[in-house]
Amino acid sequence: MTAMRALAVAGFLAFLHFGAVAQPVLVGEWKSDVDRTMRFNKERAKLDDKKVAFLSELMGRMTLTFTKNSIAYDMPDANMRLGGGPVQRFQGFKETHPYIRLGHTRNTVAVKSKAAVVGNEAITVYNFEDANTMWVYVGCADTGFPDEHLREYFVRTH
Repeated sequence: MTAMRALAVAGFLAFLHFGAVAQPVLVGEWKSDVDRTMRFNKERAKLDDKKVAFLSELMGRMTLTFTKNSIAYDMPDANMRLGGGPVQRFQGFKETHPYIRLGHTRNTVAVKSKAAVVGNEAITVYNFEDANTMWVYVGCADTGFPDEHLREYFVRTH
């Protein structure tokens, strides 16, 4: 019986270690990280020089704030030089939408909510590199933007 008991304990410890998947924590404030975002996109995305210039101006401004069941998007107004042309005023936005957590793995959290600006229902997967760094794919068929394998990185601020 001692061998059976030891086997049962070992099985239970293995379940605790491997069976229970830790949940990444979304709740908090996240700021777009322009350096990580542009480093990835310049190296791996399908971008021409105009798109790189546009994204360099746009990224690094948005803040996401998650509560237990809502997400707030805060994109401030900005003066931006788009496509090498004259400086233009970029109209920011502030929106809050409820979300439903669909599931998670050790490094991802999937939520269903409305997409910022366009308002379409969307499923977003937040990919965690560590507890304070995550990224999302930018653009997809549901939002009307082509998917060019773009990522936007965010770092936890609170």
